[in-house]
Amino acid sequence: MYKRQGQYCDELVPDGRGGQEPRFTCNCYLQQRNDAYPVLQDLASVFRGMAYWASSNVVAVADMPASASYLFHPGNVVDGRFTYAGSARRARKTVALVSWNDPGDQYRAKVEHVEDGDGIARYGIQQTEVTAFGCTSQSQAQRVGQWILLTSRLETETVSFKVGLDAAVVMPGAIIEVADPARAGRANGGRVRSADGRTVVVDRPVVVREGDTLLLNLPDGTAQRRTISRVDGQGLTVSADWSQPVQAEAVWSVESADLKTQLFRVVSVTESDGLTFDISALEYNQSKFSAIDNGTRIEARPVSVLPPSVQPAPTDVTLATYSVVDQGIATTTMVVAWQQAASAVAYTVEWRRDNGEWVTAGRTGSQSLEVRNIYAGTYVARVRAINALDVASLPAYSAETRLTGKTSPPPVVGTLIATAIVFGIRLDWAFPTGPLDVERTELWWSKAPDRASATKLGDFAFPANTHTLMGLAAGATFYFWARLVDKSGNVGAWYPSGNGVLGMSSDQASDILSYMKGQIGKTQLAGDLLSAVDSIAPPMAGSDEDFAGDGTVYAGIVSTQSVLEEAGRAIARQVTTMQATVAQSSAAVQVAQQAVAEQGGRLAAMYTIKTQISANGRISLAGIGFGVENDKGVIESQVLITADRFAVLHPNGNNLFMPFVVQGGQVFMDSAFIADGTITSAKIGDSIQSSNFVAGQTGWRLSKSGLFENNGNGAGGRRVDTSALTQIYDSAGTLRVRLGVW
Repeated sequence: MYKRQGQYCDELVPDGRGGQEPRFTCNCYLQQRNDAYPVLQDLASVFRGMAYWASSNVVAVADMPASASYLFHPGNVVDGRFTYAGSARRARKTVALVSWNDPGDQYRAKVEHVEDGDGIARYGIQQTEVTAFGCTSQSQAQRVGQWILLTSRLETETVSFKVGLDAAVVMPGAIIEVADPARAGRANGGRVRSADGRTVVVDRPVVVREGDTLLLNLPDGTAQRRTISRVDGQGLTVSADWSQPVQAEAVWSVESADLKTQLFRVVSVTESDGLTFDISALEYNQSKFSAIDNGTRIEARPVSVLPPSVQPAPTDVTLATYSVVDQGIATTTMVVAWQQAASAVAYTVEWRRDNGEWVTAGRTGSQSLEVRNIYAGTYVARVRAINALDVASLPAYSAETRLTGKTSPPPVVGTLIATAIVFGIRLDWAFPTGPLDVERTELWWSKAPDRASATKLGDFAFPANTHTLMGLAAGATFYFWARLVDKSGNVGAWYPSGNGVLGMSSDQASDILSYMKGQIGKTQLAGDLLSAVDSIAPPMAGSDEDFAGDGTVYAGIVSTQSVLEEAGRAIARQVTTMQATVAQSSAAVQVAQQAVAEQGGRLAAMYTIKTQISANGRISLAGIGFGVENDKGVIESQVLITADRFAVLHPNGNNLFMPFVVQGGQVFMDSAFIADGTITSAKIGDSIQSSNFVAGQTGWRLSKSGLFENNGNGAGGRRVDTSALTQIYDSAGTLRVRLGVW
């Protein structure tokens, strides 16, 4: 069982970005002790499971596709009674906020918004919030939300019943089939009278025909199904042997195209009085799993023939085409037609070309529907009838039909331009002129110019023609391609056809510094660091405890602590100020610490040290500040320094060495090693040379006088250039070429 669960977790599913990823992964760090059982429950929740205690063991089960393990019918249920109950309307959630940890943002918590459009249309906005345990994938968080919403909308019914000891073979998490004739609308099960090999004699007449399915409970406590190949009264012959001999009194049921058993997942098995057990189970819809992973259609299981729940399908679905010329362009239209179905008020139509994906053509109240601008290929259509209670029929299919339509793919994108912006790249593309049936534009990107390594950046619905990538490093380079997809799903050629369009985030220091100036200037830390130190009030001078001096000449230290809580806002602040004053001149040192938390999500933690002098009406200050701020979901930590001069001092005996100084808006470095540098404009004060330069031997050197010397590898000769003369020497040092003025 655990092997199947592990395989289900490891299966690759679409990640929503054009790639694939394992269905479930767990990336967690347990930071504190806890009881084992709650921890196991948390771990089981990763794969949509639960853990329970049974037979001195902890058993884990998962909500995943599974086959039914046992069949229940009034014949093996106490008093033949099934009790059904539905979930409350408020329990049917339509919007889920799923918390997960983003590895691309230092594993900070993010919230994924997931909604169920069909559920919202029926029940309105009913929100739930959940934390995806150990989840570090946005698409996995999306699947968690989809599972919660689809489960609450599709699996709304519970069933409970009592069984004897012979039927108490199921465990929580098992899938069971319930054949309830009261709900089905006709007899669909009972107990076996006798069996001989493949032939089973049932205990009552039943509506059945060849090709239907017979279900039986076998002696080992499992349910098995076989296709019926012959019907002779109450004797049913199947097409294959049973895995075990069928015993008399075994429970049976039949399934046909219009009536199937109900599926439930066992939630609890409780021992009752005597030798009876109470079983509770929740409705089970297997089609939800494919809908969660791949967005496929939810298929309704026909569990009753009571009118009007069974809607007859339409008949005679046919395909035809006609062509028209519009503004000089010939277009081909496919016509899907069918015969009316009883009780139908509407029809839904789908089609596919050359065994591709099914495409929804729409819903109509008439008996035909047109699909314009088709391409040549082999087409199949399917039509479902829908009655007044919005119950859909099984689909009716057309025959495969070869149609001649458009043969040319969508045109190529006109242009694709990548523009550098600060910490980002803006992409703009243009569409070709003329009539278009474009549905979307695909953008792909790669670090390399070769498209073979490219991945999809996204799909952009027509007529969108711009997209901005943010959060890139300065000077980051990528290559981009674009292609068009039309409304029929046909894909156009790439633009460009070869190497991609090169895009690079801005590497202009002036633009980046201007942007950062604006960003830093908006923070509270910058405002606090640049503000003047508040003076100590002179009337407090002369205090025996805190101050010395009088109102003209005094020195003092003031330390204040304050806390504030009001209207969803909490502030803690501590400030210590030292000040010395003579007449109108003063010097002060201030250390401030502050923590702020607001209900709207704004957070700030700051620590500043400021020194200040005030003389002749002028204030000069120096300081350093440390802070982390979260404003509207944007978290930023920074260290800011304000000073006329900032220097790094290196003690070297009695000598003072300064490897790094910032003064007057300029940066001075004595020596630097840079692995990868981008320089907008460089001025060389003396010379620039390779690290292996030896005059007349190896390396190269360019001096500000204009002299350039370039030596070959080893003793490979050299070249010397001035503004008026070029000289080339061989490996022996002999001048071989001289060009210019000498």
